[in-house]
Amino acid sequence: MRQFLNTFFQAKEAVQQLARPSTSSAGQGAPRPLSEEFRQLLETRVVPLLAPLEDFRLHKLGQKSWRKTWFLRLGWLLYLPALALDIVMLEDGDLTMYTLLVLIAAVIWVFYPEIQYVRHYKQKLMPVLVQAFGDYHYSEDGCVDLDALKSFEILPVYSSKSSEDYIRGSVEEVGFEFCELKLERRANRNSTNVHRGAILVMTMPFEFPAVTVVQPDFGRVGNLLAGSGGRERVTLAHPEFGQRYDVTADDPEYARQLLTPAMAERIIELDDLFRARAQGSGLSCEFRGNRVVFLLSYFGNLLDTIDIDVSAYDLEHMPLIEQELAMVTGMVRQLKLDWLASRHTSAWRAS
Repeated sequence: MRQFLNTFFQAKEAVQQLARPSTSSAGQGAPRPLSEEFRQLLETRVVPLLAPLEDFRLHKLGQKSWRKTWFLRLGWLLYLPALALDIVMLEDGDLTMYTLLVLIAAVIWVFYPEIQYVRHYKQKLMPVLVQAFGDYHYSEDGCVDLDALKSFEILPVYSSKSSEDYIRGSVEEVGFEFCELKLERRANRNSTNVHRGAILVMTMPFEFPAVTVVQPDFGRVGNLLAGSGGRERVTLAHPEFGQRYDVTADDPEYARQLLTPAMAERIIELDDLFRARAQGSGLSCEFRGNRVVFLLSYFGNLLDTIDIDVSAYDLEHMPLIEQELAMVTGMVRQLKLDWLASRHTSAWRAS
């Protein structure tokens, strides 16, 4: 039932996103200025590497323009025969789609140089961009180990997966992994999208003593129908957090210690960041064992801001991963800080 309600919730959010006029055509919202620190990093470590990339961009841009020009000039030699064949077959009672197939093939042919440029950009530059922030590693088509997360309730049942833009690293002995992820479930020869967005996994150097789950709030009736997984519902002192999310926990008192006002603010900020940057539609998170898992739902593409029409030297149009990594590392530090504070309080009470 919760999965059904979550799908309905995502559909509602998608309609709201489409109705918002403030997002750009790329779905990333208004571009944010680079911080001075990050700009200096780019100018020192990245700009010297851009000359071959810019040459490659100009070469592929020339190919794309040439293909587009000749398709507009001679494309009718393929389009008109295909259209005539479709009309003849339709008169015989057969519905064919040769015209559509020709158009799809032509579009792929015209835009394939752009696809090559985006792929080349990710292979050559994204690892450097990610490593500019620390000892982080990037893989174009990597993925979080989902088999290790089977016990997490927020991870939906799925039949197939696809992923890209995998980033892993560690902050103060806390490991994290992030990737864009799409999950589908197949039933009766039809595939249903059960998650589209990203997954973030943090591996802590300690165990959470109780399971705590944060999911979108569906209202009083919706939450009742969705169930609580045998856990107790938790009311927090943070009013906005309580309006957005439904919190259930094995130990309500520990959940309140875990979801401090500072931690609640960081979760809201992470939610807001993805809503602004990638047409986000909410998040779920679960604290279990020594891991924290965030499922971030969004309809845009967070890192694919690469544009073949824009110079590779234009720093303002580089994939803006600065805020995302800053938010992740800030949340890691907050979790560790709260845990240390909780340990200190427990030790003081015991003494």
